[in-house]
Amino acid sequence: MACANRLITLVPPWMREIRAAMRDAAPEGLSVPLFRGLIFARKQPGGSVTELAAHLGVSVPTASVAVDKLVAAGLLDSRTEADNRRRRALFLTPDGERVVADALTHTNAVFEQRLTPLDTPALQQVLAALAVLEPLLVPGGG
Repeated sequence: MACANRLITLVPPWMREIRAAMRDAAPEGLSVPLFRGLIFARKQPGGSVTELAAHLGVSVPTASVAVDKLVAAGLLDSRTEADNRRRRALFLTPDGERVVADALTHTNAVFEQRLTPLDTPALQQVLAALAVLEPLLVPGGG
């Protein structure tokens, strides 16, 4: 019970810190929902607008507007599928891939810096704990 409570207490502020670091590396004018749309397309190439809407927690029309903005910015490619003209498959463009990769590199560097006070045994403990938790807490393994 104490472990579950600690996870529930710690994960939200950790996620805020991760999002803040990602936003710091995002291009000017790219909102958090739009950036999250890029991350979705990177994790699920060929995902649909409906799946993106579920990921963002918004309506399909709202997700469709986000897709249109990302396509106009040259960061996302939206392809109508031949067998289902109503479904649009989403893919990052090379520029979209670069934006996401740059943000992930920046965020990784920020957190590496935060972890520098830990010695090697402590880092190994953290990695071991994460390895135990991942299959239990991340559907599909991440």
